[in-house]
Amino acid sequence: MENQNTIILLSLHQSRVLPEFREELLAAGMGREVLITMDKAEIEPYVDRIEIGMGDLPFALLPEMPNLKWLQLWSAGADFLLQRFPEAKALPFQLTITTGIHSQQIAEHLFAMLLSWKRRLPDAFAAQRRREWLFISDRKLASLKGKTMLILGYGTIGGTVARIAGSFGMKVIGLRRNPAANAGDNDGAAARIESAANLHALLPDADHVVNILPATDDTRHCFGAAEFALMKPSALYINIGRGVTTDEAALIEALRSKQIAGALLDVVETEPLPAESPLWDLDNLLLTGHYAGCHPEYSRMAMDIALENLGRYNRGEPLKNTVDKERGY
Repeated sequence: MENQNTIILLSLHQSRVLPEFREELLAAGMGREVLITMDKAEIEPYVDRIEIGMGDLPFALLPEMPNLKWLQLWSAGADFLLQRFPEAKALPFQLTITTGIHSQQIAEHLFAMLLSWKRRLPDAFAAQRRREWLFISDRKLASLKGKTMLILGYGTIGGTVARIAGSFGMKVIGLRRNPAANAGDNDGAAARIESAANLHALLPDADHVVNILPATDDTRHCFGAAEFALMKPSALYINIGRGVTTDEAALIEALRSKQIAGALLDVVETEPLPAESPLWDLDNLLLTGHYAGCHPEYSRMAMDIALENLGRYNRGEPLKNTVDKERGY
């Protein structure tokens, strides 16, 4: 077969490799060999034969793969590759991601945190551990109905968040660089889409500011002191995108000074969060360890996208979820 001397490299932790993956790749690979390993030493003898890469490759080897034509990442974003290994931008391979498999679980995670905050569940759980019957009065609780949610980086995930927010009776405004692009992301969601350039004008009316921005050179620390100063004192800042998009020093000051009511974070700038970070000690912060996108069937869903793209690749068709390596998304 014409591809018998080339290789599909699947590079994932063994816990994420399902038993059927090898046979599925062999069946769809049109004669290509399949190599499954994360071990740099095991990969190095084959670098000149690798045509397709999937998963979390030892990215330092990319410049040594002269015949790599396509790399399918196992993540929703490509920032961890393009920012740590910027030389990959100049390499000729196509880059794709797993957009579309994260929306539901990330939206559920966001609302789990948001409802926990509104219903004071962390206080109730702490009281339970103390064997204390904690009654929380009406005025110390809050409802989502009628509140305004402003979503930065409105796309597929934002659309799912907006649909759930609508079921709670919330008003949703989505911001994107080009409001007319990807209109399908808003299917079924009662969201008003505005230009990202209108952020400062919209912040003063937002009760919940949700950051789902990708990490790029343009978005690094793009939400900082000026933006927090425009928010209501009763507003919440929620980041389920990338930690580097927030100026963390400005966030800490906004929380300490009660400039905003609180923050709900699944991501931070340095992960894991260092033990000395002031974020640990803030009582108006809920923090989870960047697992909002996790799902019990994640590997299966990611492989389904990879296999669909492999079929497209074999037929010479455009790949799904292609990343513009210069833009970073």
